[in-house]
Amino acid sequence: MHAQLQPPDVVISERPVHPGSDTLTMPGLLTRIEATEALGDQISQAIDQLVDAVLNLQQPAAPAPAADPNALVALERRMLALEQQVNLAQACQELTRTAQFHPKERSVVFVGTTYFGCNVKYAWLAFRERARQEGITAWFLPQTQQQEQAITSLGEACFPLNHNDWSTAHVHAALSAAVVVTCDHLLNPNPYAAALLAGARHVQLWHGISIKEIGLRNLAPLRQMSARFARVLSTCGPFTRLVGTSAAQEVEWRRWFGFEQYAPIGYPRNDVLLRDPDAADLLNVDVEIYQLARQTRAAGQRVVLYAPTFRDARRGTWLLESGLEQLAQSLARRGDLLIVNVHPVESPLIPQLAIAMPSARFVTPRTDLYPVMRETSLLITDYSSVMFDYLLLDRPIVLFRPDHQDYITRSRQLFDAKLDEHPGPMATSVQALLDVLRQPDAQGRTYAPTRAAMRQRLFDHTDGRAGERLGQLLLEELDSALCQP
Repeated sequence: MHAQLQPPDVVISERPVHPGSDTLTMPGLLTRIEATEALGDQISQAIDQLVDAVLNLQQPAAPAPAADPNALVALERRMLALEQQVNLAQACQELTRTAQFHPKERSVVFVGTTYFGCNVKYAWLAFRERARQEGITAWFLPQTQQQEQAITSLGEACFPLNHNDWSTAHVHAALSAAVVVTCDHLLNPNPYAAALLAGARHVQLWHGISIKEIGLRNLAPLRQMSARFARVLSTCGPFTRLVGTSAAQEVEWRRWFGFEQYAPIGYPRNDVLLRDPDAADLLNVDVEIYQLARQTRAAGQRVVLYAPTFRDARRGTWLLESGLEQLAQSLARRGDLLIVNVHPVESPLIPQLAIAMPSARFVTPRTDLYPVMRETSLLITDYSSVMFDYLLLDRPIVLFRPDHQDYITRSRQLFDAKLDEHPGPMATSVQALLDVLRQPDAQGRTYAPTRAAMRQRLFDHTDGRAGERLGQLLLEELDSALCQP
């Protein structure tokens, strides 16, 4: 997360206002007023900082042997930076207002996240052909250079990663977008992107079913409440539609986010679990690991995927202390393949983990895991949403939580009540985990009825056609934005 008024690595969107009606409703008016007031407050704070810097520069200094030229240069640079922040904030405020009344066209912008492999990737892939058939422009807003290269290599419409490379045509395209699709907070390194897209109808896919308290339930006490943290909270809505996997979860999602309509159509990323991936699906996939997993399963050996989430406290070090080298050695002796997918936040520790676990194979960080998941035999995880996606494969799941008390105390609160029964056995030590994996029921037959019941409760659709349903939803949103019957 980054401060709103600094030229950030990622910038979080303004509250979207949805066009499509000549009459501005009271909720829509309040949303615009709130967004304008919030940005105005930030501008005022930046101006106050600038004024303070000027006063400090003009105020007579205490007698000193000689002025420090380095200090004066540093102060001048600070003043220049503050001036740039004020100019950026003012520009974004005016662009936000412009986006809200700018005429919209039949175009959809898909916003990339920190890696090309989540719901937005598969939503964009699924919608491309339909967009061409319907005369719709499907833009992609990349967050990394790799994403920009992948999209342009396919000849698709892609905004430049560097905002200094945006032409007037790009600005027009962003202001004209009728719908924006995200699967996270609207984050992008372009500091103007959120403002330029503020007038589009917002379809939020999010990035998985959660047992962690997220969004509006992931709060901080005021003594720790920074402007950056508050800004992230403000991007938890309002969305035009929030996409989920079952109608029964709507109440749960409304605890975490603000949205107008709920669409239980399924996650596009799960489609690839239920069909053979094509060449486009394999974009940004660790192909070496993917092929190795396929070959290992074809040879009749077991492929074990370990995919934990990250920790806010003891980041990464908990992995080194959990005894995973024993797991790797035990599986290697049995002829099994252990694939480890370290969360991107903790991926800098992979070199150390690789030394401790030479027989394990590590997935390249920030690559698409879903085609690889399809080629595994068993999942070991902790609190990650991949456990729910894995239900669609109806294969064994083991929960490994060696630092559970520390996690719920110092990392995240859990909404664990949704798991009235676990999809598989629970292990709190590596020895207990090894015992589970050695049991005759390691194939998960005992928990098969539980997994089936959970899958039925959490997924209204298990047909691999979520991308198609999303395409129809986007057409409906486009018609609403353009006032078409």
